[in-house]
Amino acid sequence: MYYNHMKRMNQKNLLLLLPLSFVLFIVLACGSTPGTPVPTEPVSHAAPVHVPPTIEQVLIVEQVPVAEPVSVIEQVFDVANVSDEIFEAVMEEVKALINNLNTIIRARNYTAWLTHLSYSYYTVISSRAFLEERTEELFRRDQIVARNLGRDPRLVSRRVLNTPRDFFEHIVVPSRSNDRVDDIYFISETRVIAFTIDTRGNRLILYNLERIDGNWRIIS
Repeated sequence: MYYNHMKRMNQKNLLLLLPLSFVLFIVLACGSTPGTPVPTEPVSHAAPVHVPPTIEQVLIVEQVPVAEPVSVIEQVFDVANVSDEIFEAVMEEVKALINNLNTIIRARNYTAWLTHLSYSYYTVISSRAFLEERTEELFRRDQIVARNLGRDPRLVSRRVLNTPRDFFEHIVVPSRSNDRVDDIYFISETRVIAFTIDTRGNRLILYNLERIDGNWRIIS
């Protein structure tokens, strides 16, 4: 009898343990299931985005020196290549130009004088900075003349140069009407410097000249 009672108790406990075992099995089974893979972003096949260069990169590229063409380097002028015949011919042309300028300046012919200037030189003598500098030089010169004549330099009136014609009248006419060419120096095939030699043997520059459209023009 006692044996039968214990048997029934064991069966009852077994039935109670079965649901708990089943739950434990489910939990363990879920825990051992491989994790769900994390979805990855699809590979994009779109065209790459162009990123413009920075200002520093642009400056670095622009600073790379460019080799000068050999043809340009080989064209350097050599004054030794000027023959005696060319030198004498140009010397005569420059002397004729200066003699003509002397006549024009003595006659105060401003219009004719302009025809012997290059456009670049006319632009220079038309600038405000140039005219102001010549005004100051003229004022100082007038003060020196007054002092040498025994007059009070403080009473000298300032002559203001406002136009190229003023420069011609007050600077060119008093000082450039008796120029003499004693020598020339070639800068290039179309550019020369005209010199005069003073009583002390000093070479003084008269004009920088350039052959433009077949004629010599004053460039400075």
